[in-house]
Amino acid sequence: MITLLHGAEGYLIDREAQALLAKLRGELTLEFNYEDVQADNMNADQFAEKASTLPFIDATRVLVLRDWGILAGKREKGGNADRAAGHLAMLPDTTQLVLILHAVAAPANAIFKAVAAAEKERRAKITRFDPPRRADRSGWVRRLAEQRGLTVTPQAVRLLLELAEPDLRLLDQEIAKLALYVSPATRIDEDAVRALVSGSRQEEIFALTDAIGSGRPGEVAAVLQSLLEAGREPTWMLYTLVSHWRRLLHARAVRDRGGDLAMLQARLNEHPFVVEKAYRQAADYSAEELDRGFHDLLGLEEQIKLGELDARLALEGFILERVLS
Repeated sequence: MITLLHGAEGYLIDREAQALLAKLRGELTLEFNYEDVQADNMNADQFAEKASTLPFIDATRVLVLRDWGILAGKREKGGNADRAAGHLAMLPDTTQLVLILHAVAAPANAIFKAVAAAEKERRAKITRFDPPRRADRSGWVRRLAEQRGLTVTPQAVRLLLELAEPDLRLLDQEIAKLALYVSPATRIDEDAVRALVSGSRQEEIFALTDAIGSGRPGEVAAVLQSLLEAGREPTWMLYTLVSHWRRLLHARAVRDRGGDLAMLQARLNEHPFVVEKAYRQAADYSAEELDRGFHDLLGLEEQIKLGELDARLALEGFILERVLS
């Protein structure tokens, strides 16, 4: 049997893999029959050797290949993917092969096509894990909380998604911390999120957007470097910029219509401090700049999720374009 777990959502891949491997490993008598390999540089011949190994005493052998380079589409010579696919087609029935790939496998890849063909014959199973769509993130927060025996108020869900990076692994970590914070209670409300999930992170994004709006490259570079040195993830910074940029768009629209801060607050219904910052910062941007920047950010976010773009390069490129334009 062949199992392929792949996609751009690493948290879900790892969770599924952990459950599957615990089950398969529990069915073995000898640890000798379990092999877990980081396969970045594994070629076709090395795969053939491992795939042809027969189990000892147990009826099956479990072979796990993580992030196999030639399945991931990395450049290689000598037709490795084609030859590996040929070996895969001759995989002994006694081998349980688990392929774990933290990227989307290309349908044109020879190994993927071999696994897909085996799936049609019910000798394989392929599962793809994609990041949740923006509209589904609230549901995921609730599900992650429920798995820990917790309930989360709608206001707390919204605030958590504003303050934390919309990455399932990081959201699960935040919920784990919140579980300890509210214990022995099992209900997470807005006050708990505001108290525990660092509001200073949002202020860091305010500092960055302030610097961008100032038009002073030196100041922007200093703020960005400070955040990176403090260990802030570029992915989180980009996702948080998307949320704040949306607020800036709303604030700019209210300003252009002659509206005041109270009107923006009524429109956004968010924390007054966050709205006040957006209202003030929007004065430094034109509506055209904000609209263009917002669409650029959405495009970068999508490319990062698909693994097509490095988050740090995307962040630096976005900021550089804003400063130089």
